Amino acid sequence: MDAPRWKTLALPLGGALLLTGTAGALYYYLTRQDGKKPEVGQTKGSFEITARMDVPQKALGLVIGRHGSNVNLIQRSTNTKINFSDEKNGKQTCIIVGSPENISLARELIKKAINSQPVIEVSEMKVPCMAISRIIGRNGDTVRSISHTTGVKITVVKEEEFSSSPTSCEDMRRIILKGTKEQIEAAKIQLLEKVAEAEEYRQKISASANKMSLRFRGRQGTQESETSPSSLSSNGSVHQEALSPHGRDKYIEAYVSAVNSATHFWLQVVSPRAIQLDKLVTEMTEYYSDKENRELHQLDKVTVDSIVAAKFPHDDSWYRGRVCSFEPNEKNLEESQVTVYYVDFGDTETIKIDTVCELRTDFLRLSFQAIECFLANIDPESAQSEEAADVFEELTYASQWKVVMVNVVGYKQQGSTTIPCVEITDSNGPTDVHVSEELVKRGLATFSKDNK
Repeated sequence: MDAPRWKTLALPLGGALLLTGTAGALYYYLTRQDGKKPEVGQTKGSFEITARMDVPQKALGLVIGRHGSNVNLIQRSTNTKINFSDEKNGKQTCIIVGSPENISLARELIKKAINSQPVIEVSEMKVPCMAISRIIGRNGDTVRSISHTTGVKITVVKEEEFSSSPTSCEDMRRIILKGTKEQIEAAKIQLLEKVAEAEEYRQKISASANKMSLRFRGRQGTQESETSPSSLSSNGSVHQEALSPHGRDKYIEAYVSAVNSATHFWLQVVSPRAIQLDKLVTEMTEYYSDKENRELHQLDKVTVDSIVAAKFPHDDSWYRGRVCSFEPNEKNLEESQVTVYYVDFGDTETIKIDTVCELRTDFLRLSFQAIECFLANIDPESAQSEEAADVFEELTYASQWKVVMVNVVGYKQQGSTTIPCVEITDSNGPTDVHVSEELVKRGLATFSKDNK
């Protein structure tokens, strides 16, 4: 029997094959000149060769497969042994051991795996700033879900700090997408669906604001109770974090709902809660407009700081309120007066006792919406005139449900209550109008010492 021999065969295109087998088999393989594969039964003995081919490092994962599943499949189906050398110049050498026919098949399968490597692209899209919170979702859940289902790496570019003017709903944020063309298209579809949902919510919020009647713009008195509306801790209480910017956005949208002076006012943050509040007011008005329901919820005792249902005298709607004071009329109890602070708007009104009822418990499901604020950077004593308050209402569209941009710059401690100090900018016109600067410009206020 012929002893096994080793022989190195030079290849026309470079590289080499290391052959091992019996002398007869090697002779037969090397003397074939037509390049055709030996027919079954023609081979004189058996032999193996070792072939090498380069695999791009970026395609190695596809060739090997998850936990080696792909390369193992190639080895089994071609009866070869496959190993890889260390990476060099962005490539790794694939070493294949087997018969010539099997090596040829293994090479084709490896080439197919390399050629099937997806082309990774980087794409950019812009979406309105008002849609960012819906795209990101709570704690990033939404954007992570989109990334997981599409296989796309999604990066929401951080918004640059504003040098002079705030963002508005028309400003756009960049989103970077990395993946295959098909993956990116799928991700864009889902992202645009979130933009559409945000726009739909915005339209609903706008519709809710338009349904609100223009509320009475009389000056609102400072609450005398030690418990400020913004410090209530019962169910449905105001949370100051509601006025905190969403994500990393510096400015947020809000309505000025009531005014006490040019430096003391109440805001409602523009959010889906506006829709919920509109629905709540409608339900309360329908319920308490019924005489039998009012009798069912008639107050047995009026307690200061209690939360009640109270009719607003200027539009005949019913709202949630907090009792500030009670003036009984012993001669005619129906003429007794109750001063009520409307917790969702900031108004304070003195109304008759028969327009105040117990609040049905389920009407507390929504947190109170009015947030008490101070105007930042202005000396309060310099802006106490009626004219200053009138101009402030004009500049901020007070009680007209038109959006202004609000930026929280600090907080002021008033008793046990922490009240936000905010800057307000009107970005509805061709140029931004900064309310504090405009009041000073018109000679109706002066900047605080800290702002000079």
